[in-house]
Amino acid sequence: MRTFLTTLSLLLATSAVIGQQLPSELQTPEVVSVNRMPMRASAFAFENKNLASKREKEKSDYFLTLNGQWKFNWVQDPHKRPDDFFKTDFDDSKWDNFKVPANWETNGYGLPIYVNQPYEFAGRKNTGAKMNPPFDIPVDNNPVGSYRKKFSLPQNWDGRQVFIHLGAVKSAFYIWVNGKKVGYSEDSKLAAEFDITRYIKPGENLVALQVYRWSDGSYLECQDMWRISGIERDVYLYATPKLDVRDFKAIATLDKSYKNGVLSFTAEIDNYRIDNKTMHSKPDSFAIELDLVDSKGKSVYKDETKGVKTALGNFKSTVSFNTQVENVAAWTAETPNLHTLFITLKDKKGEVLEVIPQRIGFRTVELVNNNFLVNGRRVFFKGVNRHEHNATQGHTLTRADMRKDMEMMKKLNVNSVRHSHYPPDPYWMELCDEYGLYVVDEANIESHGRYYDLAYTLGNDKQWRAPHLERIKRMYERDKNHSSVITWSLGNEAGNGVNFYEGYDWLKSNDIRPVQYERAEEDYNTDMIVPQYPDPNWLKEYANSKPDRPLIMSEFAHIMGNSLGNFKEYWDVIESQPNLQGGFIWEWIDQAIDTVKNGKRINAYGGDFPLSGPVNQDFSDNDFCVKGVVTNYRGMTPMAVEVKKVYQYIKTAYNGSNKISINNSYFFKNLDNVGLAWELLENGKAIEKGNISALNIDPRTEKEISLPIKTKVKEGAEYFLNIYYNLKKEEPFLPAGYNIAAEQFAWNGTAQPVKIATANGKLLIEKESGKAIVKGKDFSVAFDMAAGTMSSYSIKGVQMLAEGPIPAFWRAPTDNDIGAGFNSSLRKWRNAYTEGKLSMADLKQDGAGDVTVTFTKELVNGDASVTQTFTVRADGVVKVDNKFTAIKGKYPLMQRIGNDLQLSKEFSKINFYGRGPGETYWDRKTGSSIGLYSQTVDEQYFPYARPQESGNKTDVRWVNFTDKKGKGLSFGMADSLLSFSALPYSLDDLDPEEEKQQYHSGELVKRDKIYMHMDLIQSGVQGIDSWGSMPLQEYRVPFVKHEYSYWINPIK
Repeated sequence: MRTFLTTLSLLLATSAVIGQQLPSELQTPEVVSVNRMPMRASAFAFENKNLASKREKEKSDYFLTLNGQWKFNWVQDPHKRPDDFFKTDFDDSKWDNFKVPANWETNGYGLPIYVNQPYEFAGRKNTGAKMNPPFDIPVDNNPVGSYRKKFSLPQNWDGRQVFIHLGAVKSAFYIWVNGKKVGYSEDSKLAAEFDITRYIKPGENLVALQVYRWSDGSYLECQDMWRISGIERDVYLYATPKLDVRDFKAIATLDKSYKNGVLSFTAEIDNYRIDNKTMHSKPDSFAIELDLVDSKGKSVYKDETKGVKTALGNFKSTVSFNTQVENVAAWTAETPNLHTLFITLKDKKGEVLEVIPQRIGFRTVELVNNNFLVNGRRVFFKGVNRHEHNATQGHTLTRADMRKDMEMMKKLNVNSVRHSHYPPDPYWMELCDEYGLYVVDEANIESHGRYYDLAYTLGNDKQWRAPHLERIKRMYERDKNHSSVITWSLGNEAGNGVNFYEGYDWLKSNDIRPVQYERAEEDYNTDMIVPQYPDPNWLKEYANSKPDRPLIMSEFAHIMGNSLGNFKEYWDVIESQPNLQGGFIWEWIDQAIDTVKNGKRINAYGGDFPLSGPVNQDFSDNDFCVKGVVTNYRGMTPMAVEVKKVYQYIKTAYNGSNKISINNSYFFKNLDNVGLAWELLENGKAIEKGNISALNIDPRTEKEISLPIKTKVKEGAEYFLNIYYNLKKEEPFLPAGYNIAAEQFAWNGTAQPVKIATANGKLLIEKESGKAIVKGKDFSVAFDMAAGTMSSYSIKGVQMLAEGPIPAFWRAPTDNDIGAGFNSSLRKWRNAYTEGKLSMADLKQDGAGDVTVTFTKELVNGDASVTQTFTVRADGVVKVDNKFTAIKGKYPLMQRIGNDLQLSKEFSKINFYGRGPGETYWDRKTGSSIGLYSQTVDEQYFPYARPQESGNKTDVRWVNFTDKKGKGLSFGMADSLLSFSALPYSLDDLDPEEEKQQYHSGELVKRDKIYMHMDLIQSGVQGIDSWGSMPLQEYRVPFVKHEYSYWINPIK
């Protein structure tokens, strides 16, 4: 990657006076474009129906991509930008070659900046009322990218109208063609199109762009994402006939019976012909033909304009159609039935000029009695917030990226997506239509750094009316024909006020779909209440408060680091209470940037760039950008496992006597393509299996099924019944056999303490200088009587445990722990045992020969005490008893009640009977099942961007650690279920200091020991927010008395 001497210190030079030296359009909010074409529906006109049916614009003779290599010049100081670079005779031979589309900062030009609320050009010290928009942008640090590309105009484009399409350019740009200035555009997440017919010539042509990183448009682009710039989406040319369907609106709904389709179609036909040598334009006649084809290729409706339709030169005409389609196959996210509407424009001779294919789905969305209905049914929105992110390229996505997003959403039972916080790539919209997602389409508006007071928020500033309304209207005009769009959103975290009132009114007057806006809260300009980050208890209160609107959380379950606790509790409330219909997890994808620092691959976050030197915290929000259901490469995370389980659509209850109730909670989809597989586990091993291939359960209905289980229960055994629902035939993105839902039930028996055989043999005790060693036939256990610890465990001279078990009450803080302040407020518990006051150290041998060693320490200035008792038997088995006593002081919770151990690294093979296979926590484990699992230590740590607690396993009966020869140690419950973890990293590695710094999991170095936890319990990881919330009350380890015991058993 190319290196520049770019530093954040340059961002501090802001001045209202020198700001005026920037080009005027960049600092005039009222000017959002010059000569830019009005936004139109995202569609492409083909030369014939055959091509139109394939819907691949790249195959049209009238499409020419400009993606690829451009000549490129980048400067940080806009004064140093080339002035005459757009001229045709300019020598660009010494310029770089740079790809389009691509972000500058992820390709070596400039500094990637991540902040959440502040503006990246102003910093957190200059926010809210302190700002002076639009003059806060530094005059000498506003990078400018200048682009040049030559292209040859196809000969068959002669006589046609030629347009250039720039899919997304951040933040503002000027365009020249063949040395002549064409126009200007802002709004970095929607296309800018220009009619360049008058500027082009036969043969070779030159297009030149000058892109500014920041403009007044940047004040409305303060989203929680990497602040990077460049050309982020496709650039291409297209040519149309002089008569052209410039725009159209095709709205497909259902009648009141929800059985028949209703199609309303309006089109604008533009005539680009300009008459010469006359003062009166002449009309050209045309006809529009519609052909609606269903998914099987059958035409279900055809019509054509009646009489002669005309359009004057350099003007336009409109046509309309309305029809009803009987017994239509309706569209939903579960059943995305699409029809294709072929829109054919013919000239006066009846010859085809162009054919536009538009896929439409017949569906109705409406709000009735505080319910959001799709096709007459109250649905739940199992949603995510989706930013556009690529692990190495930033905001430039490939089609493969978008298809992978869709694949993972389908695999995880996601049914809806909020476009946060801008309209996405048009290809993603096509995928939502085709494969079925409910879409909240959101305008490219967020002015978070200006905040919300009506006295100065941009949402209530009439000077900023034009950019607000233009972004709302452009979103609507581009996406109005997408059936997946069920709600329009005015933006995000941009205050409220007159500009949003007007935007809401405009949308309501132009469309029938609901409109939402989070910052409206309960003002009139939101049809639903769409709060961010309420907790489950608040939801229940709202549901029963007799509200006047339904509630759908625009953001909830903030997945930052090791989190997503209490996700099940959210959905227990949502599915059981009125007026609640789901929400959108924040967020879909980790926004980490994969890079190399000091020779190690890391997931970079805010403050990591430049890769060396001090971090300017004024321009960083650290790892707050890494909070996805999936990784930055769209891979699974521990949280994704929980999302899939809680979002699943098939619910199962065990009724006893081998009978289960199966609830099909899909709203529109039966279970014809789903088979049931079951298995019975005895002490974790499958001993009986079966299948039921035909379920025959309609949507929103339930059926009881008897399972032919023949197993006879054994005394002392523990049984679990596992139920799996698998696809019989493949579905889009999901192979045959894919598991879409599962459940586990305790069938018989309970968890049993491990059985320990009677010990034979004698023990010897050696004491010297504060140490005690207990020796058996082929083992020894050492104790540090002064420190109050078991310091070693060896078998046949091989050290198994290097340290511990030692009482422990701390975990490496998660991001949510830090958000709640626990890294500071509870830090006294980090080394509480080591720093505690030893009040008793006792060693004795009973009549049976067992040796008992007991230590008691006062902790945290007498706030608590802990007693740990080791009972060593002649066969090498050690029982560990732990007793924690709360004495005084007030603590909201204890993070852990457990033990720390250090195991020799050779014993890296793990077998356990508990909940797995991945990490689980008290409040995030419903997606994992109890069973037998075989793993290694290297598989235990999940690489969260910032090192933190990871790898915990809950509901553990026993766990074995063995070497290659099968020898090692077994840990088993004596009275209570256990939790354990085993990592190649120490607590100091994962928690090096109190304040959060630029640490990365990719920088961790594996130690020569295994660092274990053997715990009674940990507090939950919490899944509400990352800036203050604690785990729900029921998932807090209380500051009270706790006791638990376990066995350490040598595997010889």
